Amino acid sequence: TWEPNANTRGIVITTTPGGETANLTFRDITSDGLAGAVITVLGAEKKGSDREIDTYARNVTIENCTLERSGKFMWDYGFLWQRMVWPEDYNDQQQALATKYFPPEYVRGPVSMSKGDDRVFFDNTPPLPVSKRDYRGQQSLCFYHDDLPSNVIRGRQYFIVESKPDFIRIAETVGGKPIRFASDAGADTRLMYPLFHAHLALYAPKGSGPGKGAIDLVGCEDVIVRGCRLSALGDTMHIQKSRDIAFTGNHITGSRMGAFFLAEYCRGAVVTGNTVDGSNGSRVMSVETSCEDVTIVGNTFRNGGRGSWINQPRNFVLADNIFVNNTTKCERDPHRGRRSFVTGDYEEYAELYFTTHEPDGRYGNVTVRGNIFTSGDNASHAITFAPGGDTLLVSDNIFRGKVRTIAPATGCTNVTIRSNVGAELPNGKTSP
Repeated sequence: TWEPNANTRGIVITTTPGGETANLTFRDITSDGLAGAVITVLGAEKKGSDREIDTYARNVTIENCTLERSGKFMWDYGFLWQRMVWPEDYNDQQQALATKYFPPEYVRGPVSMSKGDDRVFFDNTPPLPVSKRDYRGQQSLCFYHDDLPSNVIRGRQYFIVESKPDFIRIAETVGGKPIRFASDAGADTRLMYPLFHAHLALYAPKGSGPGKGAIDLVGCEDVIVRGCRLSALGDTMHIQKSRDIAFTGNHITGSRMGAFFLAEYCRGAVVTGNTVDGSNGSRVMSVETSCEDVTIVGNTFRNGGRGSWINQPRNFVLADNIFVNNTTKCERDPHRGRRSFVTGDYEEYAELYFTTHEPDGRYGNVTVRGNIFTSGDNASHAITFAPGGDTLLVSDNIFRGKVRTIAPATGCTNVTIRSNVGAELPNGKTSP
């Protein structure tokens, strides 16, 4: 159901530092509507480290399991925020549920904004701090709930440049010129702060238990997941901080959040022969946070929401896969699309994008070869590369659909783009 259930994990196996968890096989397990991971296996993480494992759980096999609508309940990034800021797009029941679960501590007001003035008046107790940086909404706010001045956009982030007990001044950028309002705001106008907590971090109910996905494996080695059918109330599955992984012949049939997750410092993974249907969840595929030696070959990824996200990989091969319309969260539809707090408009994602997570982060030895990309109409690009990449090869792919652009790989070195059918390059030419 839409309303969250209690977070209840089915099978949980943990490992103590220096202990032994080994030779586990989970076969022919079924579940339906379990609001927690059905299968959880945890190695012993090294105390004080965000990436190291003290003792791995070894030889973990999951096969022929059918785990439907299972995993930690999650709404998706911005789900409640969007319903609060644009309530007219939703029915009475949807509005009531959003109001019920949205934390009131992120709301201030009513606030007053007057034509010709540059102050936002309200009881600023405790005082909101002056914004020092623009990073993921951690120090920004937005306005909603009534008519706004004509030069203020509902849902768009603004930054605090002055903070007094009874008013603040805001700007479009950190430390920018205060906005002088072109017209009055409605008497019931409110603000939300901080947007990081109101949007990005508000993806699950307060009090939710640990773990994500119907399958949750952390700190495991020699992992096999094969022949399973999975769908989820949030993320479908998580394999995290693990090594020597085979994920083969599985069928993911839908997720409210991310579909396929290889998360955080995994090493040595082969992902092949899977069908992944995001069914308008979040990212259809995530290879997240410095994974190494990953091969993803011969899979189908379709109907995802925010494309495929590859985050600072090393030694990464993506070959002979099919990608179909995985940017549905960019659709200008309040029930399928998701708005961004950065602009107040709908989100923009590429079908496939490479990023970094560390300041001046580096990634490299990346091959994208022989894939078929069929974009949806609302994708920003077919492929993008963040600065910091080295030795990037994009070759022999087929691009179809309305959006076929490979964005400039600015800040990357040793980039080869060749023999891609239908691709559009930054200079407006097609791929050689």
